[in-house]
Formats: sequence, structure tokens, C-alpha cells
Amino acid sequence: MAVNEAQLVMLSRQGDETAFNKLVELYKDKLFHMAHRILRSKTECEDVVQETFLKVYLNLNRFDENKRFSTWIFHIGKNVCLDLLRRRKTPPLPLDQPVTAHSDQHLSLHDVIPHASLTPEGEVIERELASTMAGMIEKLPEKYKTVVYQRYVLEMSMEDIGRANNIPVNTVKSRIHRGKEFMKKRWGKMLVIYSLLLFNFF
Repeated sequence: MAVNEAQLVMLSRQGDETAFNKLVELYKDKLFHMAHRILRSKTECEDVVQETFLKVYLNLNRFDENKRFSTWIFHIGKNVCLDLLRRRKTPPLPLDQPVTAHSDQHLSLHDVIPHASLTPEGEVIERELASTMAGMIEKLPEKYKTVVYQRYVLEMSMEDIGRANNIPVNTVKSRIHRGKEFMKKRWGKMLVIYSLLLFNFF
């Protein structure tokens, strides 16, 4: 019988190492992709994944089972990334550095964004909206796509985005503004509706 994610979390909290290893398999590549959105360094991203799972394992008893596990684990991973970013002394890789991981599991916007508890039908609707919104962001020119994603999906501060991309805060603000204008011109009212349903884009 297949075990769903909620059951894996419950079993992991009870000390089931096999269940926790299955959670690791589910999220390791997605966490890598998220870390790469911020750090763009394979070695650092691998360190982030390891540290994130260590923190998750040590804090499983603090996880609120009424919330989505994916949002919780990505929140921990993002904080690990930001801590590393603020300690970093070397500049990041170029914006067009390709993302590489060990499988084809890609980070889902639906997994990252925080939300209130939803019905199964609400989950399906939100996943479809998130997929559409992610597609919009992915169609942005690279220099806009990165900062828009970091700002509105990962909810990074302007300062952290500047630090991640090795650019001044004013440049960050300018690129976010131009990215939003690009999206508004291309998708108009549809963008407004989706963004209001998912996160505060405007």
C-alpha cells in the first residue's frame, strides 16, 4: 500500500528512518533547485540540502500537521540559503548559469508559496494557478525572471536579492519593476487575478 506524504511525516516523527529517507528522496532535488535560484553554486546548494534535512529532522516535532509540509521545508531551506548568502565572501555565478540537479524533479511554485489549509478541490485549483503563474515568470527575460522569482515566490528582501545577484539594490528594484511591467503588458488582467490569488504581486 502506498504511503502518502502526511503519513511519511507522521512516521518520521515517530522515529521511522525509512519514512524520513523517503521524504529526503521526495524533496532533495526540489530543495537543490530552490537553493540554486538563490545561490547558483552547486557545492553550496548541496550543503544547503544537507543542512536543511538536518534541521527538518531535528525539528519534526515542531511541525504543525495542519500546514503543508512542503511550505515548511522550503521555508527552512530558504533560511539556510539566506544565512549562507550573508556569510558569503565570493560573488555569485552569472544569472544565466544553468541549474543542474540529479533528476528531473523541478521546484513547484505550488510547493513553495504559503497558504491557508485547503480542501482537496482547492489544492487542485491552487496547483493549476501556481503552474500558470510559474509559466508566466519563466517566460520573462533572464535578468527579470530571477529577481521577480526571488522577490515574490521566495519572498527575499531587496538587500538579499542584491547580494545574491551581486547588483545594487536600485538595480534590483528597477529589474523587478520592468519585469512586472513586462508581465502586465503580456498578460494583463489574467496576471492580476492569478497574482492576487497566489501572492501579493501588486
